[in-house]
Amino acid sequence: MSITLNLRRGKLLKRPNRFVFIGQLNGKELRLHCPATGSIGEIKDFCGLPCLISVPTNGTKKSPRTTSGTVEAFSLDGGKSWIGINQNRINGWVEQLLHLDALPELISCADTTILHEVRVEDSRLDLCVVRDSQRTFLEIKTPIRDLYLSANATNSSPPSPDYFARGLRHFETLARLVQSGHRAIVLICFLYNAVPFAPPPPAEWNRKIYDVVQRTRSCGVEHWQLNCTITPDELRVERLMRLNSLC
Repeated sequence: MSITLNLRRGKLLKRPNRFVFIGQLNGKELRLHCPATGSIGEIKDFCGLPCLISVPTNGTKKSPRTTSGTVEAFSLDGGKSWIGINQNRINGWVEQLLHLDALPELISCADTTILHEVRVEDSRLDLCVVRDSQRTFLEIKTPIRDLYLSANATNSSPPSPDYFARGLRHFETLARLVQSGHRAIVLICFLYNAVPFAPPPPAEWNRKIYDVVQRTRSCGVEHWQLNCTITPDELRVERLMRLNSLC
């Protein structure tokens, strides 16, 4: 199952700051939006890497960032495969896939209503699939600062509780929803064909983060991984798996 895209092949020249790439498209140098504002893997120098760019079409509202387009993905192998980085679009893409009933192993969406940005307590959860009185809540995470390209992929230093405060609040909310009789899922999405997600060993975690994740798992919060791949023409589902052990 796939979603149609219309991306253009270009080349990255540099990343002057966390919001901007300088790239080339059809030989012309452009200022491009970077949708992943933090670290991207351990890559320091993007010069010469092929990339895929989305360019506003006629009638599309121009970006307030005064950029000419958005870098959707880049390649480390000369354009044979692509690593998607647009964390801003993943919720919409997952919602489209659910509307297409493309993830039946995760949840069948026939005869359902799909809500997005659902406020529960003091959290705003990404998606909610409603069938009669049963609700399935999904919180979508798209890790970018580590790239899971091989079985020996390593993690950078775990974030502090302050950095992860919003995520911890969502985990707690999801656990209470399960206790109220609903279903709750943390869906870890990669826009490339990643190996199964493997966080740092418990000894390297901040204890508060580790305890929250473990406790909410024991309450019944499910963890799944979705791998999608990107080409200039489409976003395609490659693999969906349930993660039996997040920690």
